[in-house]
Formats: sequence, structure tokens, C-alpha cells
Amino acid sequence: MRIFIALFGSLLALTAAATESEHPLREVTGQIMVLERLALSEDTMLIVDVTSMQDDPVMGLRQSTSGAQAPFDFVLEVPPEEVLVLRVGLRSQDDVVWLSEPVAIAPGTTPLDMGPLRAPRIPLMGATALLSCGNQLVEAGMMPESLRIRLNEQVMTLMPQPAASGAFYVDDTNPATSLHLRDDTALLRIDGAELSECTVLQTRNDITAGVWKISAIDDTPAMFPSRTELVFYPDGRMTASVGCNRLVGGYRRHGGLLSFGRLASTRMSCPEGLDVQEARFTQILPKVDGYALDTDAGRLSLTAGGQTVLRARR
Repeated sequence: MRIFIALFGSLLALTAAATESEHPLREVTGQIMVLERLALSEDTMLIVDVTSMQDDPVMGLRQSTSGAQAPFDFVLEVPPEEVLVLRVGLRSQDDVVWLSEPVAIAPGTTPLDMGPLRAPRIPLMGATALLSCGNQLVEAGMMPESLRIRLNEQVMTLMPQPAASGAFYVDDTNPATSLHLRDDTALLRIDGAELSECTVLQTRNDITAGVWKISAIDDTPAMFPSRTELVFYPDGRMTASVGCNRLVGGYRRHGGLLSFGRLASTRMSCPEGLDVQEARFTQILPKVDGYALDTDAGRLSLTAGGQTVLRARR
């Protein structure tokens, strides 16, 4: 199945700098390969994300596979002036995600074929950060009691250990694998082999900074927005309220991909109107598959299938 990704059909529009560029856009092609032998359900969505090296969303697409099966070909056009990061994969509505590891796209104007990109199924990793280790990009995700590293189609769980400085994590099942974080640098060892010193790439699109007040759900203005809240924690936990019950759950963020796991809720009886608002919120949250953040304006949009389904402000 060939998927043509045009700028005008993208979930996240190109940044203003890219849109105003004098350089022509560059064509990038490739193929999404799913490693598991399985039949994809009708509700499976195709995921394509392009970010900057700081993991800030540049463009992306969410498109229904309509029952088609992998592999999937893709064609996209990207700005040619800077190093970009590409992730591709699939997501089902029960929040099962198959996602390629981040791949760097070097600047250039000639068409680029990325070839087959393998998308393994991945567990929850919270809000991942990008580490640049020489010529390799590594994802690190903070969990409530651990840290997860995704590298070479493996997800390794590391536990915190005492450290004289910074934060130190070790794989309990293989102590030769560890990560030592110090400010914006990291030392990563895999099976005793030390990777080139890693740099932690900082993002401006930090959804964990502060409390978000919900202003609209499915284009319906929120009742009493000052009494609502949506909070993302760096370890992959989230809490929310739209004016009545308190919801608690988990989320994942890889580049422009954002999705939520199962939610738990208190059981208070809500006043008329707020009960409808809360029902609408709990129905749309599992459908969310991406986000856009305007850091300067303090605005957050959550998207599902390319459409904005929730708006919030700091």
C-alpha cells in the first residue's frame, strides 16, 4: 500500500521557518516493516513523525490503514536545511504501538530513499528523551521507578543506583549495561561496550512543564476551565480533572506521538453539565495519537487522526 504524505495533508504543519524557506522541499521515501506476523485491525493508524534534532515536531501524519496490511510505502517532503529525525510505525486503538527507532536525516536536496524501516512493538516508555551518541540516536524513557533504553530493537529496563554525581541506572539482569546522566551529557554502556559520549538533546516542547487548563474538548468550550487541569509528569504518569472526578493514568511520548494508557478515576457524582463534559473527555483521551505545542503562547493541542480534539493553556 503506497501512502503519499503531502504537506497540506499533514497532522502537524511545517514550522514557520521551514514554510518560509527559499529552498525547495526534499523528497524522502521508505517502507514501514512490522516485525510481528499478525493481521492488523481496521482501526490501526499509520504513524509518520518528523522532528528536529531537539525532538520538536516539524511535521507528521496519522492515517487509517483501512484494513490494509504491512509493509507500507511512504513518500514525504521535508525541509532540506537541517538535520531531522524520522520515526514511522503503527498504532491500534488499544494503544499497542509499533515504532521504528529514531533515524537521522542529514541535510541535503537530493531525493533520499530510507529503505525498509523496521517497527517493533514497544512497551510504555513515558516521555522519551533523545540521546545523540556519535552517529547513533538512542531513546531514553523515564518510568515511575525505572528508566528504559530503546536501542537495536531492544527495550532495556534500568534501575536507579547511588551515584556521586548525576543519576546512575543499571540493568539488574545485566550489570554491564548502565546509563550515567550528568546535566546534558550521558555515558551509556551496553554489555560493557561504551558508546561514544552521548549528548542529551533538549526539547522546547516540554509538555511536563506546568499545569494545563482545558479550554475546549471536541471544539466545545470547556465549562469552568479554571477548575480543570491536565498534568504530565516526566516519569510517564498523568493526572487530569475536568471539574469533577480525578483521573490518573499513564502516557507515552515519542517525538510528536502522544498516547494514553488506561485511566483510573474517582467515583463522585458530578453536577449536571460537568458529567457530560467528563464523559466526553474520557471518550476522546484514548483516541489521542499526537500533539502540537506552542511554547511561546503556552497553548497545547491534542490530536486524533489528524484532527484537534482537545485544547489547553498554561
